[in-house]
Amino acid sequence: MSEITSVERQRLMLFYRRRNAAAWLAHLDTMHLFERALSRAAWPIAFSVEAYNPRPMIVFALPVGVGVETLSDPVEVVICDLDGTFDVKEAVSSLNDKLPPGVKIVGYEWVDEGHKSPMARVKAACYRLEAPGIGKAFSNVYDSGEPILVKRVQKKKEVTVDLRPRLLAVLRSDGDLLELIGGAGSTDHLRVDLLLDALCQYGGLDEEAALGARITRTRVFLDAVHDEKGIIVEMA
Repeated sequence: MSEITSVERQRLMLFYRRRNAAAWLAHLDTMHLFERALSRAAWPIAFSVEAYNPRPMIVFALPVGVGVETLSDPVEVVICDLDGTFDVKEAVSSLNDKLPPGVKIVGYEWVDEGHKSPMARVKAACYRLEAPGIGKAFSNVYDSGEPILVKRVQKKKEVTVDLRPRLLAVLRSDGDLLELIGGAGSTDHLRVDLLLDALCQYGGLDEEAALGARITRTRVFLDAVHDEKGIIVEMA
């Protein structure tokens, strides 16, 4: 489907890649970047109905941390095509022309109105971590079967978190490469920075290697996730 003929608002999921220097944008900066680029590309974006501060209806499914690259992260926009002339292929091409180097729309799909918001649909995310010795460090920690306990600050209090239940699948762990699927969203979210802390604390990963790790979020799972055998399991 490449053209909207209805005058009603329609939801469109974009999938974007960000690499190299663009990975160091904070989430708020990324939001502003998309707002400006969509405006410059003349997309007919719908606005929220708040009386005092209407905002363009753009929702990132899962905010991405500073320094993390992405291959196909979802962001939903709401189109208000009053004259029925919006052509998505041309619009995406125009948008990519307005985005800075390192950021590109790599795919899109129309979203059924019955779907929940993108943030509510997030179930998991797949990460690739590259750092000297990270595969062995992860095996040292994960293969023990013991809880992977780390401390984090939550609501101004220090709490202890077990990362093991948040590691849903290990896809590869050898040499300088680690690929895994971790929980994401409002519950059981895997923070990669805490995982790196655990690998330094328990697995022997060098702290300099952890600080210089290249982190890429290769996929965000909406509504479904792979189990440990790589089988898609529908989520409630």
